[in-house]
Amino acid sequence: MICVKVTDLIDVLKMKKLIGNLDPELNIGKISQDSRDIQSGDLFICIDGTQVDGHNYVETAVANGAGVIVAHKDIQKAAANVPVVYVPDTGKAMSLLANHFYGYPSESMKVIGVTGTNGKTTVTYLVEAILKAMDKKTGLMGTIEMHIGDEVHKTKNTTPDSITMQKALHLMTERETEYFTLELSSIALEMGRAWGLDLDVAVMTNLTHEHMEFHHTMAAYAEAKKLLFSQLGNGRKNGRTKAAILNADDETIHSYRIATAAEVISYSVKDETADFFATDITYSRTQTRFNLVVNGERYPVVTNLVGLYNVSNTLAALAAVYALGIPLEDATKAVTSLAGVIGRLEIVPGANDIGVYVDFAHSPDAMEKVLGVVREFTQGRVISVFGGAGEREHEKRPIMARIGTELSDYVILTTDDTGKEPQEQIIAMMLAGIEKDNYEYIENRKEAIQHAIAIAEPGDTVILLGRGHEADYNDRGTMIRLLDSEVAAEAIELRNEQKV
Repeated sequence: MICVKVTDLIDVLKMKKLIGNLDPELNIGKISQDSRDIQSGDLFICIDGTQVDGHNYVETAVANGAGVIVAHKDIQKAAANVPVVYVPDTGKAMSLLANHFYGYPSESMKVIGVTGTNGKTTVTYLVEAILKAMDKKTGLMGTIEMHIGDEVHKTKNTTPDSITMQKALHLMTERETEYFTLELSSIALEMGRAWGLDLDVAVMTNLTHEHMEFHHTMAAYAEAKKLLFSQLGNGRKNGRTKAAILNADDETIHSYRIATAAEVISYSVKDETADFFATDITYSRTQTRFNLVVNGERYPVVTNLVGLYNVSNTLAALAAVYALGIPLEDATKAVTSLAGVIGRLEIVPGANDIGVYVDFAHSPDAMEKVLGVVREFTQGRVISVFGGAGEREHEKRPIMARIGTELSDYVILTTDDTGKEPQEQIIAMMLAGIEKDNYEYIENRKEAIQHAIAIAEPGDTVILLGRGHEADYNDRGTMIRLLDSEVAAEAIELRNEQKV
């Protein structure tokens, strides 16, 4: 059990005003932003979030026995006799306190942070697979789950709050984790969830249209991503200089070059002057092959991930581990150890005469890339199933509907996490972007998937887009289980039975 003297913990905060008297003998056994989680002597920190303001729950924290409270709004009346530490920014204070409370765990590991619109999950899984093949002790945190060695824990967010992150990192240090790879979303970076994280390598995959409901403009979105590279710094850690891994095929690369003081390693599938360049690229329905060129040397690479965008993801992962000292001769051979990533062009087995895939693509760029890859290895028709998520990013709905109908032979429009927004409004926005007549609309997503697989003919490919690994489905405000791969597997079984 962790216990930290309250005076030592609060001393971490440079700019603060203390109202009341701290008990010098008080040992803090927990810090939390959830008043319901507070017990006797714990530290409660008031976070003013996007939906809930912790300053409104001080009385609950006091009733539960809080020993000290950190805030940036006046809570003196609610705090009663509990000492309050006022700070300019409780979000930043939380990251500083959490880092100190858990013993600065990231300092003892090699940390790779991955950001970008698309490809974050795939890059982190590739890095983990390569390092595991080298018999390294690894940890991973991202959109799908958290790994501590071979342990798997489900996650709620791509990047958790700083307390949750530092607690997980502390657990990893107890398991002697050597390498930690994590996804860092733009929202998490802007909200400061990664503050206190001591990075060795920062990776940028790409920047395309996403999260406009939060950032509002592409310029603001890009600036949020840059925070990772500013945080990287230019010092040494674990005996090595830090490195920024940047995609030379993304037009924003220059702005990221000047955002970091660390050494830059570029990668490309187009520009042979990049530090890591892929050439002689070929791929099938199940594998991709290419030659990696670094410093004039060629390294053959075989990956079970399909498509040009996955070549780019593989280059990013290889550059990241290379920056940490892993020999390319070993890293390139280890790439094959990753069989695939859940919900990322994931094959649903069992269909003998058609291909069925599930993919998380939920942005215009991701959809365009996935459908382009599927088209190249499909002999028959490409049948896609997708919807528009409710309550966010209205402007991308017609764009994605247009891309889907233009790059597919047939489209079945359906729902995707409607939330409380009327489905009629969502589908109307999608239809506004369609100029072709190669589609139909089936509101029930399960029925839409079943129909797509039922009408597929030999040689066709059915691609289920937008949800990937996600099983929690928001149906008009009610959460139900709906996993595309499970629904598809049942539909394939029924199709096979009918063909007997």
